Amino acid sequence: MYKVYKITLTQFTQFLIIIFLVISSCKTPAPYTQEEAYQENVQYLKAQATDHWNKRSNGKKAVIATFFLEKAHSHEPDNLELALLLCRAYHYEAYYIETDPAQKDSLYMMGVRLALQLIELSPAYQNIITSAQGDSMLKVIEAITVVEKKYISAMYWWATNMGRYLSSKSVRVRLDHRELVEAVMHRVLSLDPEYFYSGPHRFFGAFYARLPGVELSRSEEYFQKAIDTFPDYLGTYVLRAQFLHTKAGERKKFKADLEFVINADPARLPDLMPENLFEQKKAQLLLNEEEMLFE
Repeated sequence: MYKVYKITLTQFTQFLIIIFLVISSCKTPAPYTQEEAYQENVQYLKAQATDHWNKRSNGKKAVIATFFLEKAHSHEPDNLELALLLCRAYHYEAYYIETDPAQKDSLYMMGVRLALQLIELSPAYQNIITSAQGDSMLKVIEAITVVEKKYISAMYWWATNMGRYLSSKSVRVRLDHRELVEAVMHRVLSLDPEYFYSGPHRFFGAFYARLPGVELSRSEEYFQKAIDTFPDYLGTYVLRAQFLHTKAGERKKFKADLEFVINADPARLPDLMPENLFEQKKAQLLLNEEEMLFE
């Protein structure tokens, strides 16, 4: 004979829950949807870009960071923060790592084009471009003067990449672009003179030292403002030595600036330590060329 067991409702419920859990554990997990897989891939690209960018004191890591930033940007073209970092990464790779002049120019111009695309998103810029009359270049220059502060980074990296590109070009080419480059960086200067460690002052210090017909005292004034504001940004001293002191024939000042950079603590600006480390290398290379530069 069969034995009959009586169970309570609670026991029966617990029994059903156990059966349900056992069956559920045997099921194959639901596969990712296409959208979930896509988003996971984008997050991976951004994480890799950030990780390698944070290690950019290693030149190879910096190049890899640019690669991942490009890939991530291609998936999120409307991500302003991502695009701005890519503009900066193009400049970093060109200025500190790349040695081939043609490749340097290519990287700088990629930074210029991307930054310009961001500037063109400005409603104030678009309003002038579509409503103002006259020469297209004059309209662009007028539009730049009203671009909102939201786009200050785009303007800064546009001018910085363009300035580096022009620095190796003939005087005529630099003069052809002078008005627009000045307009862009003057807009940055008016919005925030201390942006990127007094970047506008540093920029004009180097820019005016390279232009004919400009008093060198003007260049010196801008360099000094940058140094007074952020004395631990080593790139300012390197640029002053490279462009101002060589043009003025100031050999002692040239050596003093470069030796200061070489002996400085690059970690005084933790966020810019990779840049400062590369500036120390640039300073040593310039010092090695002293005899040639002051012949």
